[in-house]
Amino acid sequence: MSSSSNISQSTYSPSEPETPHSTKQSRIQNFDQSLNHADLGLSIEQSMKSVQKEEHQKRIQTLRKELDYLKSTEWKFEYEKGFVQ
Repeated sequence: MSSSSNISQSTYSPSEPETPHSTKQSRIQNFDQSLNHADLGLSIEQSMKSVQKEEHQKRIQTLRKELDYLKSTEWKFEYEKGFVQ
């Protein structure tokens, strides 16, 4: 039995007692980590918005090109009323 109590005593390592200074440091670290996480989230969100805007602009340009093509070839698809009976 004494060996089991020795094992439990040898594995126990008391942590440093929290002092007001160490508590303040840990709070500052937690706050900094939270800010970094929030900054990362904002950065990702801004990147996504930028990519979405670029993709939207590309779609608009493609649609404008198609519209210009349709306008330029519209005469091919017009018919005269007298031609069709």
